[in-house]
Amino acid sequence: MTQAQTFSPSTVAPLQPEFHRHRLVELDWLRVLVFGLLILYHTGMLYAEGWDWHYKSTYTSSLLTNIMLWSNQWRMSLLFLISGAATSFLIAKQPAGQFIRGRIPLLLLPLLFGMLVVVVPQVYVEAHSKGLINSPNYWHFWYLYLDQTSAEFAPHKTLGQLHLTWNHLWFLPYILAYSLIFWAIYPLLNSRVCAPVWQWLSKTLSIRVVILAPIALFYLIGWWLYDKYPTTHNFVQDWYNHARSFLCFAMGFALVRLRLLWNQLASLRWYLLPGALLTYAYALFAFNGGSLGDSDLADEINGVIWSANGWLWIVAIIAWAQYWFRFSNPLLKYLNRGVYCFYILHQTLIIVIAYFVVPHKLGSVLEPLLIICAVAVSCVVLFELIKRLPIIRVLFGIQHPKNQGQDLQRGDCQCRTL
Repeated sequence: MTQAQTFSPSTVAPLQPEFHRHRLVELDWLRVLVFGLLILYHTGMLYAEGWDWHYKSTYTSSLLTNIMLWSNQWRMSLLFLISGAATSFLIAKQPAGQFIRGRIPLLLLPLLFGMLVVVVPQVYVEAHSKGLINSPNYWHFWYLYLDQTSAEFAPHKTLGQLHLTWNHLWFLPYILAYSLIFWAIYPLLNSRVCAPVWQWLSKTLSIRVVILAPIALFYLIGWWLYDKYPTTHNFVQDWYNHARSFLCFAMGFALVRLRLLWNQLASLRWYLLPGALLTYAYALFAFNGGSLGDSDLADEINGVIWSANGWLWIVAIIAWAQYWFRFSNPLLKYLNRGVYCFYILHQTLIIVIAYFVVPHKLGSVLEPLLIICAVAVSCVVLFELIKRLPIIRVLFGIQHPKNQGQDLQRGDCQCRTL
């Protein structure tokens, strides 16, 4: 086969050329709900006993830590899967040049702006609450943060000689990198060379493989990389996190193209949920000191169950979302447009609001409720303000209203956010 035959337009023969025209409403709901859960999770980090964070309340709870362990095992993996699915839809709809021209600024501009502006209050609160840097004036602190030669930040470098940080925005460079990889290989994935592979997967691949194979891969990734490269969100060294996240991204990319397999998940929801609950019960047992023994076999079983816990919750949640969320409404459309902006803002809002609320010691119930409500209201108010500012809205990933209207007319909810 010649090079021209491999990648010329005449050789493109996708398995399901129309798959991207059928909207998956459950993905829209999952995106909104999981990002909403992320806001609750990061608020919970203020109170989770035994888990360090940028800032902590005087009220902590071991019970809350055990509850948060539930989503700790799968929430980011599910977001990577959703992002992979969104990329699959986008890359099928758009010419290669249009895809990359849209994807890079959508992810890179909010990341850069976030590192230079949005996350700085988080760094300020953490530095002062932990006694790391003594600079009471916020504006002077911001200057020191931007000045990469500042002596105050010399012990706090994050990458080489830089002390910039992306904190919760680490998700963006990872998604950008994975999107670029699939953009680069998409001509091959969508060519006649791979058409038989897609056809074989669609006809031969069992839903049991979709459920069991990722568990085995999660386990192998953990066995190979977890101890050597624990999660740090340092992009060039975070190999365990990369392997797990890229696998989920790739699964999302592929599964929405294998629509028969995707649609089978809903029928298994009553089988997936008990399995997920059982693995979470074991995770609680192990997290609180329980053990299957000291043998090598016990260690391997432990690793398999933890891996199963992460993946079974993902497929169970997708299955139930397919069953429950078969409809759209104005609220979903509004939240889908705002969820990227909410994601960029939420952790800074949580930490800053907590910084002013926590010293008043309002109680272990009133304090978190006040913070959650204040963060939710602030996210909506700031979104409404930012979306009206032509240049600023780009820095928060908010599309122009004209583009948004075109997306809604086409039913492209999968394309609008991460």
